[in-house]
Amino acid sequence: MRTVAVPGFAAAFVQAGGRDIDTTRIASLGTVAPGEHVRLTDDSDNELGLALADPHNARLRVMATPADGFPKIDGALLGWRVERALAWRTQLGLPGTDHAYRLVHGAGDGLPGFACDVLGRTAVVYAYGDGLMPLARLLAEAIIGFARLDGAVIKLRARGGQSDVTQETVGTPPPESYVVTEHGVPFEVHPLGGLNVGLFTDMREQRRGLPRFVAGKRVLNLFSYTGALSVTCARAGAASVTSVDTSAGVNAWAAGNFARSGFERGDTRWKFETGDASRFLVRAARDKERYDVVLIDPPSTSSAAGVSWALGRDYPELIAKAAAVIPPDGLLWLAANTHELGSLTKLAHKGLKLAGRVGSVLEQGGLPPEYPTLVAQPADRYLQVCLLRIA
Repeated sequence: MRTVAVPGFAAAFVQAGGRDIDTTRIASLGTVAPGEHVRLTDDSDNELGLALADPHNARLRVMATPADGFPKIDGALLGWRVERALAWRTQLGLPGTDHAYRLVHGAGDGLPGFACDVLGRTAVVYAYGDGLMPLARLLAEAIIGFARLDGAVIKLRARGGQSDVTQETVGTPPPESYVVTEHGVPFEVHPLGGLNVGLFTDMREQRRGLPRFVAGKRVLNLFSYTGALSVTCARAGAASVTSVDTSAGVNAWAAGNFARSGFERGDTRWKFETGDASRFLVRAARDKERYDVVLIDPPSTSSAAGVSWALGRDYPELIAKAAAVIPPDGLLWLAANTHELGSLTKLAHKGLKLAGRVGSVLEQGGLPPEYPTLVAQPADRYLQVCLLRIA
């Protein structure tokens, strides 16, 4: 195993708990192969830990420190990490034969560069760089063993988009689609599809909290995807729910999720609109439609249906358009899924100012407790959620 001496800033970062070293700031690093195991030291040859080289993401992924007591990065280390991760999720009451939850969340679980969602009897393991795939196989085997699952799907979540996803299975391959539950609510998932399998587990706590605000309300859900938030509102007694997404396919998927919760197909209270969210809002404002609660959970970037979207650039204008269909004392629920955005409330203020409206923050939120992040790596805490009352 090669020894790499890192400069003072990187050594201090690791000693303070950091696990994803930015190699763009290390001119002396030289060439490292993707997935290469390296021993890290400081300039005085004091051992810092064992790391995986991830040059595609310009990172050294610190997998173990001297305090962990492991001489190499192998199945024993991964099994120990998985066992600890599972114990925390068990304390939260998340595991179950058909339950959906996050089991591994990167550096927060001592496994930088990796993540895992459990979907019933199958794990979906994400590796964030080409060189991490060999270790992802060992990680999948450890997860199957400790969580007592049937198999796992490993997906390479590399930079550059979601087309042509590289994936492989370990153990028993899952069906193309099946139903999992979250707090008793059924959702269809497609673990063999693209990177997004149909249910974002990071919104679990938001789905638990929304029912407090939507009973008897007219709800509009923009960027609704497979309708998990929409189903939550309908189950909580919303008077109506309109779901808007650019994909007719995911709208059909969402309608299926409504049916799984016992809502009849064709019920006019539940509408599924295929199209661009911004254009929908312009048309709704023109037709004087009003929604008591508007949910907006957009992608960071998108070019769906030929429409370019960038969160930092376009979110304020979309918020302004949403404000035009919200009556006084209506609610605007906003989400953002990137740490690069800055404060979501500042974007909300900008959008409401464009609309000539005033908002009051009622609640702010983020990742659920099965998404631990390191204090030393605040950028890992990517999710922002903000609920506003609009005057």
